[in-house]
Amino acid sequence: MGTFLRVVGIVTMCFGVAFAILVLSGVGGWIGALNQSTVPGEPFMPFSGMLWAGGFGGILGGFGIFVGGASLFCLGTIYNEVKSLRSR
Repeated sequence: MGTFLRVVGIVTMCFGVAFAILVLSGVGGWIGALNQSTVPGEPFMPFSGMLWAGGFGGILGGFGIFVGGASLFCLGTIYNEVKSLRSR
């Protein structure tokens, strides 16, 4: 059980880092695509100046996923240590 939690934790941490990197690299493309207007002088989307907040939220989400994976890894390590202490 502890080894399973550690493996899931490592996979989750990798997913969190990848998520943050993909959000960070993809935000510029989204801003460029969403700022294209159909009518000259009028933005395509209202409040398009606030799109940076989506990138910041994505980075925070990736960090949250990473922290969740680290906690699963730590729980797996603690489980293995307690199990080995009980077997003594």
